[in-house]
Amino acid sequence: MIPHFARTASSVQSLVVAVLPHGGQRSARRNAWASMSEGNSRAKARREAESAMTRAISMSQHPAASAR
Repeated sequence: MIPHFARTASSVQSLVVAVLPHGGQRSARRNAWASMSEGNSRAKARREAESAMTRAISMSQHPAASAR
């Protein structure tokens, strides 16, 4: 005979597996997408900052060019 706590643990485990489809695969995909999107946002911000810094340095080295 299986002890009561073992049956309860098995029931809870079955419920968790049923609630988390494929072992949490949906959550993992959602987290990966969010991470990728955030990484893309950071990369875009870095490119924009680099471009702005390059323009600022160029203008400071060649002030006559910015007056045109």
